[in-house]
Amino acid sequence: MATAQQALTGTTSASNAGTLIDTQRVQDSSSVNSPYPIANAQAGNFPAMQLLQRSLPGVIVVLTLFGLLLFYNWLESGNYRPLYTNLPESEKNEAFNVLAGSAFPVELDSRTGDIMVPPNRYYEARMLLASAGFSDPGTSQSLDIFNEQASLTTSQFMEEAQYRAATEIELSKSIVQISSIKSARVHLAAPRQSSYVRNRVPAKASVVVIAHPGRVITQSNVQSITNLVSSSVPYLAVEDVSVVDQQGNLLTMSMSPTLRMADMQATYERSIESDYQTRIEQLLAPIVGIENVNSDVDVVIDFSEFETTSEIFDQTGKGPLSRSETLSVDRNGENARVGGIPGAQSNLAPADQGDPDAGEQQVPDAQTTTPAEPSSERTTRNYELDRSIQYSRNAIGTISRLSVAVVVNQAALGLEASEESDATESTSSEVNLDQLTDLVKNSIGFDEARGDQVLLISSPFVDVAQIEEIPIPWYENSSIQFIAQVVGAVIVLALALLFVVRPAMTSILARNRELNKTSGLGAGTTQGQAFQQLSYDQRVGMMRQAASSDPAKVATAIKDLVQG
Repeated sequence: MATAQQALTGTTSASNAGTLIDTQRVQDSSSVNSPYPIANAQAGNFPAMQLLQRSLPGVIVVLTLFGLLLFYNWLESGNYRPLYTNLPESEKNEAFNVLAGSAFPVELDSRTGDIMVPPNRYYEARMLLASAGFSDPGTSQSLDIFNEQASLTTSQFMEEAQYRAATEIELSKSIVQISSIKSARVHLAAPRQSSYVRNRVPAKASVVVIAHPGRVITQSNVQSITNLVSSSVPYLAVEDVSVVDQQGNLLTMSMSPTLRMADMQATYERSIESDYQTRIEQLLAPIVGIENVNSDVDVVIDFSEFETTSEIFDQTGKGPLSRSETLSVDRNGENARVGGIPGAQSNLAPADQGDPDAGEQQVPDAQTTTPAEPSSERTTRNYELDRSIQYSRNAIGTISRLSVAVVVNQAALGLEASEESDATESTSSEVNLDQLTDLVKNSIGFDEARGDQVLLISSPFVDVAQIEEIPIPWYENSSIQFIAQVVGAVIVLALALLFVVRPAMTSILARNRELNKTSGLGAGTTQGQAFQQLSYDQRVGMMRQAASSDPAKVATAIKDLVQG
């Protein structure tokens, strides 16, 4: 009986081998003739399980490579930097198409929509866009649009709008040239002007500026921007230009002309003081060292302005002179004696005409008289005097007083502060200080008449410890963070393989072994051990299956059983 079972087992093994070759035929026949469909179904699924077992390692390898590729892309995307910010959609589309068409690694930020490129190829991307004719954002068009969009059908309104837009772009380009300005945008409100002066409406402008990180937009920058815009637009006054920064702060304060002038004067004073201070330190640095000298300068500048007109006489100092002289001579019309001998007779009083005796005694005078006409003479003499007229206007911004204070490190002069220093060292110190004081006076143009003061002293400097650089924690180092990301990803992948993939593989392999024991007993039990473990019905079902699949082998087995 055991021999017959072994023969049947061998026959069953052969039949199972045939089942591996033609699974569908066995399943069809067993489903019709066999009363045990469960065992037959398990035997039919055995090749599919073997195929899954063989392909599972390849699937795991493919999934692992795919995960590593995703991890690499994630690392690369984390290091991308924006190429341009605040790009219009049309320009962004154009730039993205240029980069993508050149097989350049480019992507869009999912949050901001900015174009992102690798940091090590940032400037290469900018050069590529520049070679393709793509300029900086906001300045891609300017006055060149008139050459591209010129047409006979273009209305005057469109031409004015295009001209205004082109002017805004050109002004933005000019403002960006300032070192502290990162980007700028200009808005012009210039209405059409009337031919009548009284009906003209003043233009207005507003400028939005963005400073570079770490830079400050000074008041001088704001004044430069307002004057630049005002000079570029007709009928636009400086007061009508508003400048706003990226935080919304109004930089053009409504200052009166007096306050603006005071601010300019204070700025000028600070520049003069800084210039003198630099001059003093550069003069003393080769002698005592730049770290051993400190100076401070105070300048009083006279900004008063006036004009003078003067008329000066007698510049040579000869004394006062007459400027004009007039001589006048007048003569009346009375008789004038023209002759006679002076003597006693002429000195006698005239005789009384009422006395006849007196008339007889008169002797005729030897002199004769002639009638005279009235006359007048006037003479004017003018003298050229030493006279000059001067018109003078003073120069504003002149220095009215200069005060300088300089402190030199005592150790730099070779003098140590100690109680045991003798008079020789004191004298040497005074000589050195006097020489340095003279140098400072000559360098600043010292003028005692205007009240200038220079004070130079030596004093020991306190040793200030050098500021040590704060060490960056190792966990904040970018290289360490990158390595930590890679190591962390590898650890996560290893844990996934160890605690997820490995148990799954173990479970699948164990299940396959169980299925092999139940469905492939004929093929795997060459010695009939597993066949004996089956129940009677299972044995009968397998025998029927073998007889239907290969009757010749079953007949041979029965023949051997009978003959044996």
